[in-house]
Amino acid sequence: MKIIKTTKEHEEAKRELEALMVSDPPEGSEEDEKIQLLALLIADYEKRTVTLPEVSPAEVIRYVMEDRGLKQQDLVPYIGSKARVSEILSGKRELTLKMIRALHHEFKIPLNVLFQEQKELPEEIDVASFPFNEMHKAGYFPEVCGKKVTEIKERAEELLHTFFRGREKELFLAFNRQGKGKTNIDQFAVQAWRCRVLDHAKTMKRGAYSRENLNEALFSQLTALSAMDSGPLLVRDRLIAAGVAVVIEPHLTKTRLDGAALWHPDGFPVIGLSLRHNRLDNFWFTLFHELGHVRRHLDSNPQGFVDTDIDSASEKKIEQEADTFALNQFITPEDWEEVRHLTTAKEIRKAANQLAIHPAILAGRLRREAQDYSKHRTLIGQGEVKAQFGLQ
Repeated sequence: MKIIKTTKEHEEAKRELEALMVSDPPEGSEEDEKIQLLALLIADYEKRTVTLPEVSPAEVIRYVMEDRGLKQQDLVPYIGSKARVSEILSGKRELTLKMIRALHHEFKIPLNVLFQEQKELPEEIDVASFPFNEMHKAGYFPEVCGKKVTEIKERAEELLHTFFRGREKELFLAFNRQGKGKTNIDQFAVQAWRCRVLDHAKTMKRGAYSRENLNEALFSQLTALSAMDSGPLLVRDRLIAAGVAVVIEPHLTKTRLDGAALWHPDGFPVIGLSLRHNRLDNFWFTLFHELGHVRRHLDSNPQGFVDTDIDSASEKKIEQEADTFALNQFITPEDWEEVRHLTTAKEIRKAANQLAIHPAILAGRLRREAQDYSKHRTLIGQGEVKAQFGLQ
């Protein structure tokens, strides 16, 4: 006899085995030994070729319950409620990662049986660490958009895994710039916002990026756009055409995020803006501050820059360089000496017109240098930015 290799040989062997067993040969006879050998050959072939039907997690749980004499009530501590246990056992509801871990730990049910989507159970995400409700409201989880938080809360960890794709623990410089004495920034919310910005950037149609694109000619074009009513929209589109993805993404609570300069894994720079202050002067300063990071710092700092409280002064040299870049692009040091003592709205508007920039930029510079943000409130373009991007 030889190893069974084909379906035909398998069928012939089964028929021969059946005939021999019907004849009921004496133990130890040649026919009896042939029965044992055929059984081994058939079992070997079936082990190599026959695919057994998949067993569902619900079937496995029911088997464990029957084997151990458990009732549905006994599973409530691990699944959540008697109604939920019933839904799981009937196949109407899928197991969550939290349930899978609990059942595996308590009843030693193999993970690969309970979690059939992947070979390994993903590392646990502490849902409570992230602003899940706010992220859902902001549309971070498109697959459940429109559903109430109460409907999706039990699958929060799965949704976070889908969103982060392993990025929840990436190293990054969370606070390149931060106001003095302000340390209660939510790092997890910052990371969520950062990943959201990168995801939007990936889907954005943009021009091919080259470092040479960011030249003085481009910067002059961008500053000139500031004088126009639709300047924020125009400058975003111009930068995108130059290969720099500009993403507008509202900040999350407890982040005080203003902007970010990031390097996308696909090989292009990304500028994220939160517009949390909704002021023209802040928009232009933040945009050019991040543009300064892209132009001067991002190549040697690929982890990127995430800036909070950008109106505050920074003691970090790299942040001061980005500040100087932003300020000087609009008002050169020589021009600043000419306008730094202006006080009236009429003077500021006239000087801004001569500099070919928006009055809000000059008013914002005067407020910043004086560290007096009660000045020139009617000139800074309060409430004039978000609406241009369709935000409230």
